[in-house]
Amino acid sequence: MSDAPVPSSRPVILRGTALALGALAVLLAASGFIVRENEQVVVLRFGKPVRTLADAGWHWRAPFPIDRVQRLDTRLRQGELRLSEALTRDKRNVIVPMFYVWRIADAPRFLARVGPVEAAPEKLDALLTSARNAALGRAAFDELVSLQAAPDALAAFERGIADTARADADKNLGIELVDTGVLRFTLPQANTEAVFRRMRAERLQEAARHRAEGRAQAETLRAETDKEVAVLMADARRYAEETRGRAEADAARIYASAHGEDVAFYTFLRELQSLRTVVDRNTTLVLDTESAPFRLLKDGPVIGAPGMPVLPATAPRPSAPAATPAVVVYPPAAVSADQP
Repeated sequence: MSDAPVPSSRPVILRGTALALGALAVLLAASGFIVRENEQVVVLRFGKPVRTLADAGWHWRAPFPIDRVQRLDTRLRQGELRLSEALTRDKRNVIVPMFYVWRIADAPRFLARVGPVEAAPEKLDALLTSARNAALGRAAFDELVSLQAAPDALAAFERGIADTARADADKNLGIELVDTGVLRFTLPQANTEAVFRRMRAERLQEAARHRAEGRAQAETLRAETDKEVAVLMADARRYAEETRGRAEADAARIYASAHGEDVAFYTFLRELQSLRTVVDRNTTLVLDTESAPFRLLKDGPVIGAPGMPVLPATAPRPSAPAATPAVVVYPPAAVSADQP
């Protein structure tokens, strides 16, 4: 018998095991794939979609080239419409740039109608431009940019565009149109100056209308104020006349009461008051002393004469006046020395 060592079979087994595991790993990699949270996966079998997977995790498929995986990112994307002119309802040329937010909603439809993701903005641009032009054709320019426009006019305009384009985007493109919005309203350069002139004319017309309304309100307030003043003045005059009348009545009553107590003394005072009123320093009068009140200038009051105060019985009585009326000149300095 030979003593030569028998070769060991362990390395062969190890190499076979490694090869089997490698083949299994390759088979598993070719027969499965992972779906992420932010994507949809379309499984294409010989180029035709057979499954759409949106649940994250490990999924099986037939090895290549039987099944092929097409991944589509479902996160939100944003774009802007190209600049183009459109007509409003009142035939104004305007440029309305807009933004839009979208994402893939139906992966098989998107692949069939759009193709690569890079082609989606062009499709959406055409769809939204048509919806925007239709919405502009239903709205007047002043309804969107005027100060007198409704507070939600612009929001309603944007909702109208989104509602019109959303159904078409979902049905024809497999895209969910999340939101749309207007960036600004601009005018073509050729129309800007004409629009500014019209806006100035409208503002001047509005200012004139406000001024006219202000003047009308001022006239109304002024007329009402004048009316109130006239009423207040009439009431005040009436009250003053009533007060004056009552005062004069009270004064007359007081005078009558006072005069009734001594009529002769009252007559004497009135004559003195009349004399003070008629004669002053620069007056020269030739008067009949027999007429009241000028007889007081000659002899003083005549005792017992009508209207004169009656002296007590114990008082000395002056002599009676001469039978022939005398003439007195007042003031005495004006009488000459040889005058009788």
